[in-house]
Amino acid sequence: MKKLTKRIFVGMIAGAVALSVSVTALAARFRDVPAGHWAADYIDAAAESGWVEGCGDGLFKPEKRVTYGEFAAMLLRLLFPAELPEKNIGRVWYEPYLETCAKKGIFDGTALDLGADGDTEMTRTELAVTVRNALLAAGVKMPGERELLAVSVPDLAKYGGGEREAIRAVYALGVIRGCDERGTFRGAEGMTRAEAATVLTRMSGLEPSGEVTPPAPDLEARQRAAYEAIIAMRARYPEGTPWTNENSYAWHGGVFNVGYGCAGFAFLLSDAAFGQAPARMVRSFTLEDARVGDILRVNGNTHSVVVLEVREDSVIVAEGNYNGAVHWGRELPRATVENADYLLTRYGED
Repeated sequence: MKKLTKRIFVGMIAGAVALSVSVTALAARFRDVPAGHWAADYIDAAAESGWVEGCGDGLFKPEKRVTYGEFAAMLLRLLFPAELPEKNIGRVWYEPYLETCAKKGIFDGTALDLGADGDTEMTRTELAVTVRNALLAAGVKMPGERELLAVSVPDLAKYGGGEREAIRAVYALGVIRGCDERGTFRGAEGMTRAEAATVLTRMSGLEPSGEVTPPAPDLEARQRAAYEAIIAMRARYPEGTPWTNENSYAWHGGVFNVGYGCAGFAFLLSDAAFGQAPARMVRSFTLEDARVGDILRVNGNTHSVVVLEVREDSVIVAEGNYNGAVHWGRELPRATVENADYLLTRYGED
C-alpha cells in the first residue's frame, strides 16, 4: 500500500495543519484566491501537489460547488495516483474516475447509489461519507469507539446512522470540521472547491499505519451508541413506513450479502449502528446474551428483528415487513428470544 504523502505537512498538532507555503507564492497562483482567503494555504498546497486544478485564465473559483465526478478525480490523484485512468476517448470525462472509485466502495451510501451521475453536486454529508470510505480504501486506520463517542457535533441527530458514523469519523480524524465555533456540521449545504482543497490537504497528513486504537468503551457505552444510531433512523423510517419483501438492502456485516423484507430492514439498522464491523452468527444463547443492535431470526426462521432494549424477561425490537410496514417498539418474551433460530451480533466475543 502506497503511503499518503506527508510532503505538505510539517506536523499535526491537535488536528491543526502547519503548511510550509509562502504567501508570496500563494498570491501568484490564482487571481481569485487572495492571500487573506480562509482556504488560501490549502488551495495552494492542493494545487501544487496536483490534487486539484485551476479553472483557466488564472482562476480557481473557490466557491464553485464540487460534483461527484470532480471529487472522484481529486481523490484518485491524492490516494491512488497509480490507478489514474488513461486519456478518456469517446466517453464522459469523469466515467473512468467514478468506475475506479466505485470498485473501491468510495461512493457507497451516497446519491450515486440512487441514480445520480458525475455531474451531481455533492453535499457536505455526502462529502463526509465519501471521505470516510476513501480513507478506509486507502488503509487509513479509523478512530476507535472511544474517540468517536467523544466527538461533539451539535446537529448530529439530523443525520442517519451511517452518516452519523462517517461524520464522527472525519471529525475525530481532523479532516472535516464544523462551520462555526460550536462545530455545527450543516450537512445539507453544498461542498465548494475551497472546501474540497482543504479536505484533501488534511487527508494527506494521515498515515495508513496510524496510532494504536484506544481501549474500547465498556459494553454499556457501546450499546448506548448503537441505540442512538438506530433510533436516529426512526426519523427516516417512521412507524408505518411501507416495507415489504420488495425492499432489499446489501449488508456490510459479512454473514449474508443481501437481505429482503424484514431481513433487509434489520441489516439497514445494523449498519447504521455498527458501520463496517463484521458480524458473527450465534445459535446457542439466552436472553441475557442479547445486546442492543443484535438481530434475532424468530418465528421459525421467517422473521428478523433488531433489539432496541433488553429487559429482564423480554426484549423491545424494531422491524420491517411487520404487516407490510416498519414497526418500532414491539415486545418479545423470553421464550420467543430463546427459541430464535439464530442471533447475529457485531459485538466481539467476551
